[in-house]
Amino acid sequence: MKTIHSITFFICFSFFSNAQDLSQNPSNNNSLWQGQTIQEVAFLKVGFGYWMPKGNLSDYLDSSPLFELALVIPDSKRKRSFELGIQLAVPQQRRFFILTDEIDEFDIEATSIVNGYIKLNKCLYQKPNNKLALSVSLGIASIFLDPVQNDGVAVLDYGSVNSVLVAPGLSYDFLFKDQSMLQLSLDLQYTPFKLERAITKSINSFNLLPKVSYRF
Repeated sequence: MKTIHSITFFICFSFFSNAQDLSQNPSNNNSLWQGQTIQEVAFLKVGFGYWMPKGNLSDYLDSSPLFELALVIPDSKRKRSFELGIQLAVPQQRRFFILTDEIDEFDIEATSIVNGYIKLNKCLYQKPNNKLALSVSLGIASIFLDPVQNDGVAVLDYGSVNSVLVAPGLSYDFLFKDQSMLQLSLDLQYTPFKLERAITKSINSFNLLPKVSYRF
C-alpha cells in the first residue's frame, strides 16, 4: 500500500504542477468551445466509474467503483486531445488466486488495482456546447497482491502483477456556461495478466469501464 500511495502522490503532484504551468502561460490556454472561438488550456478532470472485469479475471475479482484523475492537453487545430491519467480501484475478491511451491498451495488476494495510461482522443462530432470523441489508451495495469495467511509470503515474492493496458473508448462531453465540463464515457480495457507460480497462470481480461468525469 505504501507503493500505491507513493505512485498516486507523485502523479497527482506532477499533474497539478503541469496544469499550473500551462494555465499561467497564455500561449497554452485549454480547450473550451465558445462558438467559433477556441481557447487552449490544459486542465485536470476527476472521474468516477464502475470497473467490470470479464473473462478469466472475473472468476477472481468482482466489479467495483473506480476513481480517476487525468491531465487533459487539448489540440484544437487537429480536433484531438491527449490525456495522462491514473485510475484506482479496490475490488471485492470473488475467490482467491492460488500460488504453489509444488508442495503446498497458498491463497493470494488482490488489495487494489492501479492503472496508468496515456490517451488520444479524436473528435468525431462537435457543436459549441458538446462533442463526441473516439479514444484509445495505452498504459500499464497493476494488481497489488497480499497473501491471505502469513506462510504465503514465501511463495509470493512480488508485490504486484503487471500487464500492458490497451483501451479503446467513446466519450461525450457537455460544456456549461461557467466553462465546467461533464463527460460520459465507456472504455473497453484489455489486460493480459500472468501470475508466476499460480495454478492458473494466464488471466486475460476484457474490462468494461463506464465513467462520469468532471472538469471544474
